[in-house]
Amino acid sequence: MTTVSVLLSPVSAEMNKEQQKEYPRKNELPDVNSAIVKKWVSEIDWSKVPKIPVTKADIPNCPDCPKDTKLIPKDACWWTCDGCVAKDDIETCPKEKAWGLTYDDGPSEDTPRLLKKLKQANVTSTFFIVGSRVLEYPEILLQQVKEGHHVAWSHAGMTSLTNEQIVAEIKWTEKIVFDVTGLKAKYWRPPYGDVDNRVREIARQLGYVTVIWTKEWDSNDWQIPDKTITNKEIFRNFKWALSTIPKLKGGVITLEHDLYTQTVNIAGPLLDVGMKKGLEPMDIARCVNDPHPYQNSLMENKPVTQPKKPTEEMDPQSTPQSPAEPKAAGVEKQDGKEDGIPPSIEGVKKPSSGSKLAWTASSIALIVATTLLSL
Repeated sequence: MTTVSVLLSPVSAEMNKEQQKEYPRKNELPDVNSAIVKKWVSEIDWSKVPKIPVTKADIPNCPDCPKDTKLIPKDACWWTCDGCVAKDDIETCPKEKAWGLTYDDGPSEDTPRLLKKLKQANVTSTFFIVGSRVLEYPEILLQQVKEGHHVAWSHAGMTSLTNEQIVAEIKWTEKIVFDVTGLKAKYWRPPYGDVDNRVREIARQLGYVTVIWTKEWDSNDWQIPDKTITNKEIFRNFKWALSTIPKLKGGVITLEHDLYTQTVNIAGPLLDVGMKKGLEPMDIARCVNDPHPYQNSLMENKPVTQPKKPTEEMDPQSTPQSPAEPKAAGVEKQDGKEDGIPPSIEGVKKPSSGSKLAWTASSIALIVATTLLSL
């Protein structure tokens, strides 16, 4: 496990109410007419940003893909709706069986349980955080960095935002991450994978590399709280994805979430299943052999020891709860097992391409059960 030295700014992990007032309100898009946002906008070379129209948005700020993909501008390269991948997008890991392990939409009160699991497994990952949630949990963000995990961010559906709103979203999140950790992230993930060449160019000029996820490797865990998917279906889909590994030219990047109790419950068992099948979990920087995971730091990714093989003791969900510790709200039993424990699955079948359970780019673009909070 790599640990890092963090340069703490005066804000550090403790934010008082006066310091929090400096930031935009939670759940609201930032004011693009503020002096600081105007300054950030003025630093962009807009002559290099493609004049691609702002897209229509479903709820909440989720891209509304046209039924006819021919209506998408040819120069847009709109990953969410046409699957187009730009040359500098990160969608897979070059090395075979490398597993780019990513978690979106935190930090949350459940994130420490996931950090404990990752520490037990001697694994580092990349957390794409939501800026406004750092206001609530700055100490968790700091813990993530200190334990060797890398932070980036996610926020509102980007193609549905104006140029100024995109800059404000990214820069406000950048600011709060820096204020808490002293670090400036290098990687970012557009929510729903919602990125086109307009959004990419703005992110590039701000110093960021776009990270998506490998087709068929969206865990769909974000549907659990809405009860539109079961644990059994998630494990069936994940096992089907694992069966395709021999056909892949490189490694994979998965999409999971640390926002809800239910998604954190299932994260540990998914990690165990993937490792037992020979995948080597790692953060995105290691996935692409990048020794410097942040823009403003020369600290290097030091070699890590081999991840520990999954055991019953490693899984915090495998420990029976005592009567004095009632099961967390929202955790339910399925097939006689606690939520998050792999059910018995006979055979592995590919999910239907027309099903909302399919592990495809369109599933996250069109079927949204999770509200992504913008900064």
